Formats: sequence, C-alpha cells, structure tokens
Amino acid sequence: MAWSPPTVADFKTRFPTFASVADATVQAILDEAIPQVGDTWLERDRTPGVLHLAAHLMASQGIGVAAAGDSLAVTGAVRSRTVGDVSVTFAGVGTGSTGGAFVAQYSTTAYGLKFLELLRKNFAAIAVV
Repeated sequence: MAWSPPTVADFKTRFPTFASVADATVQAILDEAIPQVGDTWLERDRTPGVLHLAAHLMASQGIGVAAAGDSLAVTGAVRSRTVGDVSVTFAGVGTGSTGGAFVAQYSTTAYGLKFLELLRKNFAAIAVV
C-alpha cells in the first residue's frame, strides 16, 4: 500500500493545540514538511515525521496558541538562576559536537526533538572504524 501524506485533519487531530490555525496555513506548512520526509524513510515513520516537523515549524514561527500545560519549548539544563524576581538561564540543547547548528534548530521545540528522533531512526549515524 502506497503512503499517503497526512491531511490537515490528521494534523489537527494529532496536535489539537493548533486547532485554531487556519486550514490553509496548516496545509502550507504540511506542503513544506512533506518533501523533507522523503520516500527513503520507513513508511511507519513518514506520517509522524511530517506531522512533528510541521508542528515544529509552526511552533518555532509562533503560529498557533499553546494550550494550558503544553510544553512547546525545550529548555535544557539550568545554567544559572535567581530566586528574587525569578530569573533562569538555560544551557543550550543539542549544540554539542554531534550535530551542531542542525540539531540546535530542531532542539527548540518538543516537536523538533521528536522529529530528530525519527530522523535518527531513518538515517543512522556513520561510524568510522
């Protein structure tokens, strides 16, 4: 059975946080994400890959409103903190020697991290012996 790209309804069912976003906007983001999750991916990972990439793109562009309790941002380890008038600084996530800027751009949202997880499943790292 051939893979069918996810629809706007599929996206909004999976991520109800974005239910208020116009269908045309969601479709435009899906159209951007679909080619980035090509036919070299395992079929079982393609739809989740497209959906998570689209959600990451939307969240990182400030499209949609987070529902109460949703965690769109990934914060990383606490680098510094202040208790009076609350101030917290987080260490960067995914900016180490494995992936650098590529990983960092997807590490800004929980959706992007899930996309990276799926990407790694479909494209294993090269080992040099």
